[in-house]
Amino acid sequence: MLLQLEKFLKQLLSLPTATPDPAVFILSGILPVEAQIDKRALGLFNNICNQDESSTEKQLARKSLDSNSWFIEIKKILTKYNMDEINNYLDTPMKKEKWIPLINRTIQKHWSDSITRIVPYYKGLQHLNYMEFYQEKLHPLLKIKCQSARDVGRITPKLKMLTGTYILQSHRIKMYENETDPVCLICHHWDETIEHFILECEGLSDIRNPITDEINAILKGSTNVDFHQQTSKVKMQILLDISMLRENLKLDTKLIAKIEYCRIRLLFLLHTTRYSFLSKGWKKDKKNVKV
Repeated sequence: MLLQLEKFLKQLLSLPTATPDPAVFILSGILPVEAQIDKRALGLFNNICNQDESSTEKQLARKSLDSNSWFIEIKKILTKYNMDEINNYLDTPMKKEKWIPLINRTIQKHWSDSITRIVPYYKGLQHLNYMEFYQEKLHPLLKIKCQSARDVGRITPKLKMLTGTYILQSHRIKMYENETDPVCLICHHWDETIEHFILECEGLSDIRNPITDEINAILKGSTNVDFHQQTSKVKMQILLDISMLRENLKLDTKLIAKIEYCRIRLLFLLHTTRYSFLSKGWKKDKKNVKV
């Protein structure tokens, strides 16, 4: 069950199963199954705490604290989230209206800290704004209104690039070291890294330049920021997840939406152009194979 939710979320976002789990939770705003189970268990425990002392459930709770019972698991859950001892809640029950917000805040903080703490260790997630992880709230990247239904399908390549799961030659050599050349198959000059593919490949400049000029015009007109003068790291951040730069560049929602429309087009066109180019190359290779 624990793995099924993660697998389902990846399918929902059209991401491969190799996608790091923290990225999926951050993008969807959904906590891991373990957190959901803990919430429900603590909710049931609060119901028992608020019963009369004569109730069977409450008497069982007090008698079972030293045995191998469900209440021992509750004790472990309370310890996990640095909450008070179980007897404190049994002796002084908290009203449901206060208890539910308390466990929501506590569990959200615990998992938010746990998930965001490990994101920097994933190189493929270096451009993901993991500080935008809020329970039951989509990441800003998924909140942008699409101009048409067609734009929805264009989001997938961008999410793969953002989560480090978009397969380029530099990725393929790690999987097939003896059979794959990391050099870009379009320009044949440099290793095909994600930075090379999005920013540098000369074979894709006709696709890239007009749209980056659009982005530059939007930024320069509203924030006086020149896209073309930025470092490669900042350019990649703007093109993959500009929400991380929202405060620094003083971007409002409308401006981000305009840039997002350009970014989705750019990354999708780069993706389709590369795929078309490689498909033609593979077809030629097949024709040259002698049976």
